[in-house]
Amino acid sequence: MTDNPRSTIPQIDRESLIKKRLPLGGARVIDIGCGEGWFTQLVASESESIIGIDPSKTAIERASAANSSANATYHLASADNLPVEDSWADIVVYYNSLHHVPTELQPKALKETARVLAPGGLLLIVEPLAKGSAYELFQPVEDEAAVYDTTLQLILGIAASEEFEQDLEELFIDSYVYASFDEFLDHVLVVDEQRKRVLTDLEKDLRKRFDHLGEPVEGGRSYEQVHRLNLLRRL
Repeated sequence: MTDNPRSTIPQIDRESLIKKRLPLGGARVIDIGCGEGWFTQLVASESESIIGIDPSKTAIERASAANSSANATYHLASADNLPVEDSWADIVVYYNSLHHVPTELQPKALKETARVLAPGGLLLIVEPLAKGSAYELFQPVEDEAAVYDTTLQLILGIAASEEFEQDLEELFIDSYVYASFDEFLDHVLVVDEQRKRVLTDLEKDLRKRFDHLGEPVEGGRSYEQVHRLNLLRRL
């Protein structure tokens, strides 16, 4: 089991943190790896326009069905081939999604990010660390600790490049609430539908972890994970 990070890292509500760190008023935003669209919906009312991008058909269908904002749109696409014109965006966001971009596609994905960001635009990257009960819950499905380390090196490379400079880096604890074990399994599959073939064998272990690691809260059980936030500026 991983160490409890609460004593050294602040727990910050992700919604309030995002709104504090990003100048959303009148901004054009791209949410890469948008999933079911929670981030897109969160900032739609404050931004001029936001585009959610995801390679999962299921995620895009769910995000589109839940879309109640006229200025939010969703596209089935990958990070290395963004359906957006040059310098269109003021803000590009990878929230818990950069580590899902296949390694061989990451260089092209970063070129695409730089292409669609206007000079002076912001790149927000939030990535998980291998610390916390949410990490332990997910670990049997796919232990992503090594992937997280690789992604950190990628972020450091972006910050040291000629196209970006870093404005801010901070650690915080984010929480995830699942109403039921079935909802957790559904979340696992939305991120990667190919995981379905391993879930049957893992179900007993996952259910045990779900009950043991989760903190009972209103609406279900809560799980924590440490995250790193990097805010970079397009030069």
